[in-house]
Amino acid sequence: MIKIISFTLGAMSLLFLATASGAAQESKPVAATFQFGNQVVTIPAPEGFEDAAAQFEKIRNHFTATESPGNTMLAVHLPSSECRKLGRGEVAPFTFYTKVTVAKTARESDFSAAQFASLVADLQKTAATLLDANSASIKQSEAHLGKSLSELNKEKVQVDFGQPVHLGVFDNRPNAYSFMVLVNLKVQSGNDEVVTAMLGGLSFIRVRQRLVFVYTYRRYESKADVETLREFTKQWIGQILAAN
Repeated sequence: MIKIISFTLGAMSLLFLATASGAAQESKPVAATFQFGNQVVTIPAPEGFEDAAAQFEKIRNHFTATESPGNTMLAVHLPSSECRKLGRGEVAPFTFYTKVTVAKTARESDFSAAQFASLVADLQKTAATLLDANSASIKQSEAHLGKSLSELNKEKVQVDFGQPVHLGVFDNRPNAYSFMVLVNLKVQSGNDEVVTAMLGGLSFIRVRQRLVFVYTYRRYESKADVETLREFTKQWIGQILAAN
């Protein structure tokens, strides 16, 4: 069975706000397809968003480098307006974005409905432990992200997630399970230190007998952002399930 810890670490690794500049723009299909062994999985872009990793090499390289070592990054979506800024060589604020990944060990393996139910049950029992700021999984994730960002930025970067806050499960249906966390992310690079409150919608979905990880992120500025991200995530998960 896929370890829950792999999913959790992958989620935490993407809470850094990248400041990649624009690169050559490529085609931007509304729905992308990915080969999962003998299955083809379709991932439509959320409404009003585009796959920035497919268009911009610097975005693709950044999110690939900061991904959890046990996962493969498939897509990173940004609002279309932010992609236009990147295409013009401007810096786009990463205040609302998504990511889709798969565990490397699971890409070609069937994942049954019974396995999915068991995974959800395990997560419900261990979520508090996995999100403990002093847990080995969180410390390993902070270290991995700091190392990756140091290599990308050519200077030492330190990352501190603080104590993630579990905001509860907001989607629990056949083949989909989502919960939300709030993280006060601190990134220190040289003499600069930035602290950002970020919401993370963390979702497991089972499509075409494959387990896929879906992440949605939004900068937290008010309680309204929580509901916005919940509804956005539920709608998009429904679109992904319907496309497969």
